[in-house]
Amino acid sequence: MAAVVLCGSLSGCSSFSELTSSSKPLLPGTSTPSASPSASPSATTTVEAVKLPARASGPLDTGTVTHTIKQGTFTVQLTYWTSDNAKLYTAESQKTINISAHIEDTDSTHRVRLTTFQVTQDDGTARADVATDTGKFDVTPPYPYNTVVTLPAATTGAKTLALTVRLDLLVETAPKSNSYYRSTALDTLTLPLLTNGATQ
Repeated sequence: MAAVVLCGSLSGCSSFSELTSSSKPLLPGTSTPSASPSASPSATTTVEAVKLPARASGPLDTGTVTHTIKQGTFTVQLTYWTSDNAKLYTAESQKTINISAHIEDTDSTHRVRLTTFQVTQDDGTARADVATDTGKFDVTPPYPYNTVVTLPAATTGAKTLALTVRLDLLVETAPKSNSYYRSTALDTLTLPLLTNGATQ
């Protein structure tokens, strides 16, 4: 309205459109800035990782393990191995384990006999005899004793399986004396088990 009044009072003023068109033109290559649309807030979902109980590493995770048991003047070496994937052992899964025993740190002039080989399984709730082998097995070096044991299913929910291996040995007191003394070697192999919610 002020522009119209001003135009009416001044001589030589053409029109309102001429007044308003006298504004400075835009430079080439430029455009009238427009308001950028405000970014709409995006919905974010936060996922919290649930930390599962981890399974402890076990002696047969690599497939084999060797234990050495000192028995006075000689040593019993026990080697355990399996073709199973021991990392996947559960209470219910079948487990087949090879066991080899041989005598070290003694000469071959003193005869050594194995009279009892026994494996007992304990899962913390139940205990069971897995294998028992009796006889007169010559284990005088370099002869070993080899066997394979298949473990029965353990109690559901068990987290570990402890195997106790017992070897009753007769060791000759003197070469060709046919006189022996008894020596019992004990060893334990503990296998961790997967439980519900546990990871490898």
